[in-house]
Amino acid sequence: MPGTRWIDAGLRSCRLAMISLLLVSWAGLAVASGSHPVLHGEGRLWRIERPGMPPSHIIGTIHVTDPRVRDLPGPIREAFENSEQAAFEMRMTPDERQAMMLRLGTSERSQPLTKLVDGKTFDKLAEYAARYGVPRDAVNKLHPFALIHLLSYPPDEHLRQADGDLVLDLWLIQWAYDLGMRVEGLESLDEHLGFIDKVPLRDHATMLRELVAQLEEEPHYFDRLINDYLAGDMSRVLQEFEAEAEADPGVRVFKEAILDQRNHQMVERAIPILQRGKAFIAVGAAHLPGEEGMLNLLERRGFRITRIY
Repeated sequence: MPGTRWIDAGLRSCRLAMISLLLVSWAGLAVASGSHPVLHGEGRLWRIERPGMPPSHIIGTIHVTDPRVRDLPGPIREAFENSEQAAFEMRMTPDERQAMMLRLGTSERSQPLTKLVDGKTFDKLAEYAARYGVPRDAVNKLHPFALIHLLSYPPDEHLRQADGDLVLDLWLIQWAYDLGMRVEGLESLDEHLGFIDKVPLRDHATMLRELVAQLEEEPHYFDRLINDYLAGDMSRVLQEFEAEAEADPGVRVFKEAILDQRNHQMVERAIPILQRGKAFIAVGAAHLPGEEGMLNLLERRGFRITRIY
């Protein structure tokens, strides 16, 4: 079982520890009505094969500490333990994690939030942020994405992270080191967070308004999110995200930056790792399904993808 020996104790005091990103992609935004099938929309673990190289595996993760997501089913545990190398979105060393929190907390924005959202939305944001101990004046100074990240988790999840509990990805990274695996990252810190600066502030604000609508319409969406993940059902979340992207150009810009562009880049970085074989790749589950998802992109590159779990 993975330990915590390399986790920097200094990070545990950060109440708004912004360790992971793609819970936002899993949040589903406002509920949509699309029902078209999603390519590779079901499953949590897939085998990746191509002639002439040992098979590898890829798993979709969710960036939370909930013990249920770390209670890995037998097929996932077996695939991990039989791997010789592991790759994640980032290696998430203590230095990288600290730099990420600083970057997210100090991202520049040219105007206060009250200039980006209407008064009713701001009042709701201030109401929700108060549950996390963030005063109204501070809310007005935060970058919209910092609020998106904050409100995507319930307060108890933030507290567990602040107390040093590991989200699934970090837990797997530590386990990989414990097993003596070669551990690699598919992105640099700048690449991982680059979408923040690429997406115009008005489009961040659009996503923030959608999240407020989600919280108002479905207060317990986080529980639904966990249950969908454990059931291996990515279809509903991606359908909702794609429907919002089709309806709103701002959401579309956000989706292309946070998912589509990064999917192509991570596939390019993953191919040399897969060519060595016996690899275990773990990325946020929202990166895997759909036409622009990593699984379909790998199939286009000649890999055979087989759902295992």
